[in-house]
Amino acid sequence: MLADTTMDYPLGEDIYELMKTVESKTISLDFDEQLDTAEAMEGLRLKFSFNKKDVLQLLDEATIYTEQERRRVADIIFSQMNKYRYLFGTEICSFS
Repeated sequence: MLADTTMDYPLGEDIYELMKTVESKTISLDFDEQLDTAEAMEGLRLKFSFNKKDVLQLLDEATIYTEQERRRVADIIFSQMNKYRYLFGTEICSFS
């Protein structure tokens, strides 16, 4: 979620550029490689049952965060939902 907004992932930066620098730390440093490995070993078992409306509702309730922080989280989640659309089975669009 690019949570370290003071050092590693400052607010106001391009989240898509920042997302390129995030590294996974289990099977591989690359999430796509981890997902491919898990799917090769176990098949397509990972599915998510939330949608854009659910995300927006939760973020609307997260009033301890600024609008800029909530927008950033929404953009990150929606970007990943678009990238891994087959895990959601739903059409995704950006936060507006």
